[in-house]
Amino acid sequence: MEKEQTGLSIPNIVGSVRLNSSSKNYSISDFLTDVANENFEILISECPDINELVFGKFKNWDAPKNYYQHINSIYFSKSNFRNEILDLKSLAKELENQYYLRIENQTYSKENGSWVYLTLEDEQNHFTVNQRLKNL
Repeated sequence: MEKEQTGLSIPNIVGSVRLNSSSKNYSISDFLTDVANENFEILISECPDINELVFGKFKNWDAPKNYYQHINSIYFSKSNFRNEILDLKSLAKELENQYYLRIENQTYSKENGSWVYLTLEDEQNHFTVNQRLKNL
């Protein structure tokens, strides 16, 4: 986010929690519930660099918030999903259809068009997160 990147993929987010906490079964549904309960404003958009959906903050190049459909504080474009999204459960189902196997296979990062365990940059980020968590 600090490097003006679009956001993080759902496998990367879920993988990060699984790798850096005791929540080894953390799921897409858990993440969506956490976001909705905390009331973070999150935008699901397509990242052209990896051609995948990512979760991130609103950027100055995004459309105004009223352009997007939203559930609580999670905003998204209908065009990014095959089926209509009516609630958190249907959003979770759509994301699980796309990313469940990636997460279960522990392929949390996408590099050069292929899903891998972690890119070098992601490994460094996970190490940094893990160190910060230990120091809390």
